[in-house]
Amino acid sequence: MGDENFESQVIKLYKEILLREPDKTGLYFFTSQLKSQKMNVEDVKNSLLNSEEGKTIQNFSHYSDKYWNELSAVIQYKNKLSTDNESLTWLDDLKNRFSNVIPFKKVLIVGCGNGWVERQLFDSKIGLDFDAFDISQKYIDEAAQLSGNRPIKYFIDNVNTMEKISEEKYDAIFNYAVLHHTENLDYAMKKLSKALKPDGLMFNEEYVGPARNQYSEEQLFYMFEVMSELPEKFRNKHPLRPALENFRIEPTEAIHSDLVIPAFKKYFETVFERNMNGGIAYQILWNNIEHFKNYDNPEVKKWLEFILTKDDELTKQGKVPVLFWYGVGKSKMT
Repeated sequence: MGDENFESQVIKLYKEILLREPDKTGLYFFTSQLKSQKMNVEDVKNSLLNSEEGKTIQNFSHYSDKYWNELSAVIQYKNKLSTDNESLTWLDDLKNRFSNVIPFKKVLIVGCGNGWVERQLFDSKIGLDFDAFDISQKYIDEAAQLSGNRPIKYFIDNVNTMEKISEEKYDAIFNYAVLHHTENLDYAMKKLSKALKPDGLMFNEEYVGPARNQYSEEQLFYMFEVMSELPEKFRNKHPLRPALENFRIEPTEAIHSDLVIPAFKKYFETVFERNMNGGIAYQILWNNIEHFKNYDNPEVKKWLEFILTKDDELTKQGKVPVLFWYGVGKSKMT
């Protein structure tokens, strides 16, 4: 086998496992090892998988499916912060807080995913007719199938361009944790502001913490301080500040999250907003929810309440930033 074939195999493994081109040193080393038969392809693969970089990428993929709000106590905590009622989500609270403008005749859903938001809004009689877009054909197909006979029009569009979104068309726009993925955030906010009818409303639940989840040393200090009080089994075994290499997997994750609120307030007049905290609890519970699921267990209840109490206290004291935010606004552009 020629040198070029050895190199191509190494390059292929780097792209599959580390999601990048090999550096010169790595390419030379693994190519020479294959050529001299000191290593085979499986050895190279295992070496890359077991490297710190490889493990970090694998851990990121693992943790991304396990969020703090999968825990019922966290849901109640966020509900209390956003609606003053631990049993009421902000979506369920809309009919109380915005009863004078509901139902909305024409609604836009930004980055609809599998369509759960618009289905809930229609079934709750909050919205009557919906447009919903996503960049993923897979999600659009799934959402369309699940929508049944509901009046929802699905289409492909990119939140960075929104080429199919018309001006002054919507009575309400809903963004559920999509804009922190937006590269062209200022343009997107301006476009959405113009898409509202006069007196229309835009609703957001967003991650608004530090970009790329790069938490400050001060914030990490308080996270570790709280975590040190926990029994060993409840402590997070993963890094509390994800490595930047992780974001090769999801390159738009939290890309401009710290700019979401400033961009929103540039193009929208704030009607209602609440902080939903997270500066401590979100990361301590990151990929660490298994031991906290049995909330009926007194020990679990004690320590989860401890984490959430510290989260609230340290946020109110200004020692850690707000990571999650609920905001409603009227357009400044129409």
